[in-house]
Amino acid sequence: MINQYLNRLFLFLCCCTVFVQAQQPLLSPRDSVSLSINGKWLSIDYGRPSRRDRPIMGSLVPYNRVWRTGANEATTFVTTGDIRIGDAEIPRGTYTLYTFPSMTQWKLIINKQTGQWGTTYNPDLDFARIDLKMRRLRKAIDTLTITLGRTNGRSGILTIEWEYTSLSAPFEFLQDAFIASPRDTTELVIDGKRIVIDYGRPSRRGRTIMGAVVPFGEVWRTGANEATTFSTEADLVIEGVEIPRGSYTLYTLPSQNIWKLILNKQTGQWGTEYDRAQDQARINMKKQSLKNIVERFTITLEKSRADAGVLKLIWEKTQLSVRVSLKKNAH
Repeated sequence: MINQYLNRLFLFLCCCTVFVQAQQPLLSPRDSVSLSINGKWLSIDYGRPSRRDRPIMGSLVPYNRVWRTGANEATTFVTTGDIRIGDAEIPRGTYTLYTFPSMTQWKLIINKQTGQWGTTYNPDLDFARIDLKMRRLRKAIDTLTITLGRTNGRSGILTIEWEYTSLSAPFEFLQDAFIASPRDTTELVIDGKRIVIDYGRPSRRGRTIMGAVVPFGEVWRTGANEATTFSTEADLVIEGVEIPRGSYTLYTLPSQNIWKLILNKQTGQWGTEYDRAQDQARINMKKQSLKNIVERFTITLEKSRADAGVLKLIWEKTQLSVRVSLKKNAH
């Protein structure tokens, strides 16, 4: 009899516990936000932690460490169209969203790994790191809130707010299909003779370029995908080095201080194929630091006088250049 009474009491207490738990709100409930523009969708799914009288920025959310930007499972970011956020172009797909907080500048991180717990982070899978605009709020936001707002026909703004901090980045859906490293050409005509460079144009996408994506001390394809081609209809002199008319592959040898421009006689190969025995010339380049970041790798050929010009390579905050002129008596 006593055992039956104890069993019933135990079941009653279990039911009460379940009932009480069911009545208690989740500490970090899951939420989502989405926006449709011209039939294309952008959505974010995230856990929403609350302040609960705790200090947040610089404490619960520590500075100078990657944050899951939510709670529990990773925050997911889905776009059904190719999109530009800040200065980064993001192809349609599913990503994980993180942030990198600091006292003065936050970064939004778009990462290609998906399905993981929020504290699992692999920096090698970062697709882009984007500067966020930060402002201080007069009134505290108690629960982390992410919003997507429309600003015009194909653009909007992503906003993250918590405590007294508001962070935002503009975005727009791209009309043309995203190409990670589109092909481009630059051309210079001197005395009726054409010099043409054809190359792939990779973007920074929040990555560190010089010394990382472009490693020092290793020959670089100087572009993306297929080899970068350099063709000239006239005999040239590049920084005092004679280059016969013809077609070449253009490489560079980057370093912390002195870069070398490499013109190689092998042509038609993939960009990572390099045969040093085929080098026509290695030429020192002038290096200059830029104030502003250049997002997409750019090669230019600029005329400086009737029979000469300047070849420039520009990416991130680095500009490299060599002088190009017609060889005297070249026709």
